[in-house]
Amino acid sequence: MATPEHETHADAHGAIHLPPPSIWPAVLALGIALLLIGLILNLVVVIVGAVLVAGSIGLWVRDARREFTELPE
Repeated sequence: MATPEHETHADAHGAIHLPPPSIWPAVLALGIALLLIGLILNLVVVIVGAVLVAGSIGLWVRDARREFTELPE
């Protein structure tokens, strides 16, 4: 039997929390694709892809952390 200190967010509110839609997974995929294509074609494309990958990961983590801190207790 679950005690209050062992309740999950789903148990406490009766619903499972789903994150809102985000553009960052698509931007990350584009960045990875450009990075890999750039390995074959051109150093400039590699750099653009690497910047997109680093930026999208950072912004995605920022949004996820912000959303996590806004969850009701």
